[in-house]
Amino acid sequence: MTGRWRLGPLLRLYRPALVAAGLGLLFSLVGAAAVARWEDRVNRIEFENAAETQSLIMQNGMNEYISRLVALRTLFESANEEITRSEFETFSARLFERHPGMLRVAWVPRVNRRERADYEAAAIADGVSGYRIKSLQGEGFATAPQGDEYFPVFYSTQPKTSLVYGMDYATVPDRRAVLERARDNDQIASLRAQLYGPRENGQLPNALVVVPVYAKGTSRDTVADRRRNLAGFVVGIFDLPLLMQSIRVTTGASSAVSVNVYPPFTGQIVSMAHALPDYSSAANAPQAMRDVAQGLHWSGQLKIGDTDWQVRAMPTPDGPLEMTYDRAVAVLIVGMLLTLSLATYLMLASRNSRRLSLANRRVLEVAQTDILTGLPNRAFFLSRLDEINGQLNDGGVTFSILMLDLDRFKNVNDSLGHGAGDALLRQVAQRLKSALRASDVLARLGGDEFAILQQGCEDQRAGSTELAGRIAKLVAEPFLLPGHRVEIGTSIGIAIAPDHGSDQEQLLKKADLALYRSKSAGRNCFTIYDEAMSAELEARNTLEGDLRDAIALCQLEVHYQPFVDALCGARRGFEALVRWRHPTRGLIPPDQFIALAEETGLIVPLGEFVLRRACADAAGWPSDLTVAVNLSPIQFKEADLFDMISAALRDSGLPPQRLEIEITESVLLERGAENHAFMERLKSAGIELALDDFGTGYSSLSYLTAFPFDKIKIDKSFIRNLTHQPRSSAIISSIVTLARGLDMSVTAEGVETREEFERLKALGVNFAQGYLFGRPQPIDRMLFDAPLQPSQLDAA
Repeated sequence: MTGRWRLGPLLRLYRPALVAAGLGLLFSLVGAAAVARWEDRVNRIEFENAAETQSLIMQNGMNEYISRLVALRTLFESANEEITRSEFETFSARLFERHPGMLRVAWVPRVNRRERADYEAAAIADGVSGYRIKSLQGEGFATAPQGDEYFPVFYSTQPKTSLVYGMDYATVPDRRAVLERARDNDQIASLRAQLYGPRENGQLPNALVVVPVYAKGTSRDTVADRRRNLAGFVVGIFDLPLLMQSIRVTTGASSAVSVNVYPPFTGQIVSMAHALPDYSSAANAPQAMRDVAQGLHWSGQLKIGDTDWQVRAMPTPDGPLEMTYDRAVAVLIVGMLLTLSLATYLMLASRNSRRLSLANRRVLEVAQTDILTGLPNRAFFLSRLDEINGQLNDGGVTFSILMLDLDRFKNVNDSLGHGAGDALLRQVAQRLKSALRASDVLARLGGDEFAILQQGCEDQRAGSTELAGRIAKLVAEPFLLPGHRVEIGTSIGIAIAPDHGSDQEQLLKKADLALYRSKSAGRNCFTIYDEAMSAELEARNTLEGDLRDAIALCQLEVHYQPFVDALCGARRGFEALVRWRHPTRGLIPPDQFIALAEETGLIVPLGEFVLRRACADAAGWPSDLTVAVNLSPIQFKEADLFDMISAALRDSGLPPQRLEIEITESVLLERGAENHAFMERLKSAGIELALDDFGTGYSSLSYLTAFPFDKIKIDKSFIRNLTHQPRSSAIISSIVTLARGLDMSVTAEGVETREEFERLKALGVNFAQGYLFGRPQPIDRMLFDAPLQPSQLDAA
């Protein structure tokens, strides 16, 4: 009785603790199970993201190989004369010299009955001994019988002793089918090809890729046109294992994922379950599709031409993506420990105060945390800065403020969407955290702005520059977003206390000034504040005020530089260029105030002044001369821009056909639909449109087809390299060919020598502009004389 009497009060005394312990154990088990399910989902998501990334890397690598085959087609279709065997071998070798996955490249011309003897003789004359057009019969070759049409291997990167020369693809059913498919659809076609002749080292079947080539200048609009105008095919045979391994090595692909590539489905489902892959990234990975399907795997496709090959990915055995449940175990352990703590806590009768303390702490953390990145926010940063600054005043250690701004982040948001921008910010936050010490403070201030407090360095200046350099290098490395590879940079401004002051507001302002200097210096760099920056800011503010006055008081001038017809040398018009004649500083060049005008919005009234003045001046020129005026990207955001242009033409009396509007590529990156509609309105009014500085920006060919341009202006940087860099000639020639195909003219800017001008004429440029033909001049010094003759050009 005594024992039971004593047990009852003990049970009543510890009942809350026992109940809490029981509930805590239950919740721990439930929580561990929930976390295990969550870990399972997270592991799957991480694996699928990694697999998709590897698949994308493989696809990009394959596209690079195929694009080089397309370059061979361009060689055949753009050449004025027949491509020789030597030219083919040299060009092919250069294209694929660092691409070991290409087994061989061949030129397969279309040969009719009458041409057969000539082709055979030509090949023998080129050194291919005993060349003859031959057909495949069994495991060997025989002379091809007479027929109306042949598709023999004529050029090849194989040694000239190879049996492949002369093999008629028309006699191999699967290869003939892929040739016809490529020809009729005017597209790249492929198939899984068995090599003919001796196999080396048990080599697996390869991928054969076919690119149709048509006679230069002929139509390919219909199937009939394409069959009639076919010139032949560029054929590439890829060594898939070597190609894929090369891509993975070159790109530093993750070893956590095993990737298998299988041939395209043929309808034989049962046999495919046992099919071996043409390539596997891990020797001990399951090979058959049925084995892959039994475990965690990801399925996708690798597009080679018009054929989809099958891709299967699995986590590498014992790799980081193998299913683990460490967090679930940790949750269970932590839950049990918390349960024990809670029971003890209840016994000590302090549960309520403890809960209140935890709640207050959590509220404070949420209030000082950036939700997107999990970093401290502006409020926490300022609070911590105030605390450290107070310690400095009491004899504490020196510290630095690093202000960071991401370069080209706006391009990511505009082109990929805000979801991609948020994902990028999270990745940037992780990289920044990895570069810091535990004592450093990293915060996101808002948008793409971050800030760092660094203290306790033996040499604070050296420590800050070392950290800034490390951060710049980290952020410059590519970021992998779902389906995209993004490259950005960061501009950094540094202020050091107490060298640059001890007032919090002044330190932040000086770090911002240093950040502004980094942006102005070309971005992706860091700058430490110096006193000259404050003076520069004051000078910039003064210059901005002077520019406002200059626009209001008409202190701006418009000078004109001629552009000429490349064939006859006759002047075809003038480009309007703004100049600022300051009352005390004299003539200020545009590079010192145009950027300022764009940043402050003054470019809008300045641009209107230039356009109106240019139209008014050009109205008095001979009727065969046009005037070209640049529009800033900032002006495109003005709703009344079209009305302003129309008013300038109407007030001056200048016909719209004599006005040419020059637009830079940056205009096309934003508000694509609105800008396209605006340009169509300009075209419908009769105004000419030119794409300015082509080649210095993104140079997307889609701009040329999507937007209604009449002219392409090649940037002067290509002209400077024209006479000593063959690549510049090749680029200009390609631009000219492309422009002709799109019914556009081409102007070369920055022509300064007779040699450059003659070279540009040979390349087919329509117009030329530069110091060779005249420097920019005010209206009262312009000459409207006869066409420039060669002697005059030499004198110029």
